[in-house]
Amino acid sequence: MDRVRPVALITGAGRGIGRATAEAFAAEGWAVVIAEQRPALGRAAARALARAGARALFVRTDVASPRSVERAVRLALRRFRRLDCVVNNAGVLTPGPLARLALRDLERMLAVNLGGPLVVSRAALRALRRRRAGSIVNVASQLGKRGLADYVTYCATKFGVVGLTEALADELSGTGVRVWAVCPGLVDTELARRAVGLTAAERAGLIRPAAVARVIVALATGRRRAPSGAAVDVLR
Repeated sequence: MDRVRPVALITGAGRGIGRATAEAFAAEGWAVVIAEQRPALGRAAARALARAGARALFVRTDVASPRSVERAVRLALRRFRRLDCVVNNAGVLTPGPLARLALRDLERMLAVNLGGPLVVSRAALRALRRRRAGSIVNVASQLGKRGLADYVTYCATKFGVVGLTEALADELSGTGVRVWAVCPGLVDTELARRAVGLTAAERAGLIRPAAVARVIVALATGRRRAPSGAAVDVLR
């Protein structure tokens, strides 16, 4: 049974910010749980980390399903015997005017972007509180701080993530478990490219996923200081 420490569980870790964060934690010597819904992406990420010498476990995970989330946390603890950081990164985005947005897209954004961090955090809290240490990092957005037309539902979910971060930090005060949100601007990910339709030249000015990952890891490792509950901007 693998007793490597410390351990990070990252949702949506098959690509984009999630994969960059998995790679950044692995580079620090952490074991990484790739909690990813798409098996091909999750397995590829775990294999790449293993080839680089990291300890990695892929668990197919739908953050909108409490049963799936609880299984991911259970398997992570079974394999690594501990959990030190949870990164709630999985997200979906369908832009468009609210009146014309398909109800299924609205519901999916609510379930994944806001319901996901709530369900994942809830599932992980017992292990984190038992150790009286650890952290939860929620990937929000600059659109969790200001509203923008055609992104009404997405903004609502990301404002919600900022709020849950602040409230959960207050709830966990004195337990040793810290909670932060990171709020990047537009990041060069497949999600952003599909939603915004950027040219190659426009992509050159975007934030790189690795830049967001560095902030997440710095918070989790204590190299970057911020009060628990803070929403930390990532603008470059």
